[in-house]
Amino acid sequence: MALKGYQIQKVKGNGCEIGLHLGCQLKGRLRAIIDHFLKAVDRAYHLDFDRMKQEASAWLEKLPEEYLVEVESLAYGSGVKLERIAQWLYSERYIAGGCTGFIICLEDAAWVGRNYDHAGPGLWRSVTIIEKEARIPVVLFGQEGALFSLTGYNSRKLWVHCNRLPAWDMPDPDEKAIPSFVFVRMALESCSHIGEIEKLLQAFPRDSGMCLFVVDGKSNTYAVYECTCKGYVKRQGGKPYIAGANHYVATPVPAGFFNGDPSSVNRLNRMESLLAAMKIKNPCRDLIRVLADPEVEQNLGDSGTVYANLACPAKGLYYFACNGFPAASRAAFEEVALI
Repeated sequence: MALKGYQIQKVKGNGCEIGLHLGCQLKGRLRAIIDHFLKAVDRAYHLDFDRMKQEASAWLEKLPEEYLVEVESLAYGSGVKLERIAQWLYSERYIAGGCTGFIICLEDAAWVGRNYDHAGPGLWRSVTIIEKEARIPVVLFGQEGALFSLTGYNSRKLWVHCNRLPAWDMPDPDEKAIPSFVFVRMALESCSHIGEIEKLLQAFPRDSGMCLFVVDGKSNTYAVYECTCKGYVKRQGGKPYIAGANHYVATPVPAGFFNGDPSSVNRLNRMESLLAAMKIKNPCRDLIRVLADPEVEQNLGDSGTVYANLACPAKGLYYFACNGFPAASRAAFEEVALI
């Protein structure tokens, strides 16, 4: 099913069936999708292909079993070697910086906005609906064929997305820490409210840092967490908004630690100044202007804001912009109403 700017993929069943059905939908195409994407990542971030080939498969084996089954089934259904799919997923480790987001409360309703910055403009136009047995149905935004994402929401009106953060407490090589994009999927299909997200953060170490945004549309509660691999700090603030990019704001960092680059600081400062000065009359129009501001969204040629989202879970409003680059200013924000 194709709409103006994005396409929809839907899979359901147990883990094996989910991976298999998605793979069969992409049979004959997934290899080309992966090759195209990895070339785009290499142009933007300079991949170390030899190292990636050596490390990706062992890294994949550390995924939680229920998700490893899905990836293996995706490989079987699509006809793409599991090693290649592992490299596709593992390439996320090479991405530095990018992404800016906010949560703002307007008339007792929390709105969340996010710019997702990555390589490969034009390769992030898919909405994937996953209805897994004994799990909460989820909607994920991102690449075609992807089982995981850093952005999504579930049928319980819970929104979750994260930005990349550096971290100093990296897990041991033999520790089964999960990637942030797997954590987002896990949170969406197992959590109904913010308290359960916090329990998940306590239970599962991650293999990278993340700035985690959560909005519960049922209660209009929200939170932003600055997460290292093994800990987290819940951001507090007395303002009607909270924003984050790719550096720590509330978390004490070790002396000499590289806490993000100047771009992150500049984007966050600009976003906060816009939110502080704005007199919002039309939330969709006015908040999109924040995301589309040239000092907030990114355009680095081979990388930048490849998609953007605006959502108000309490009102059941979810918008996705992906059919232009940079997406926040050049793409249409289309409503997504699927579960």
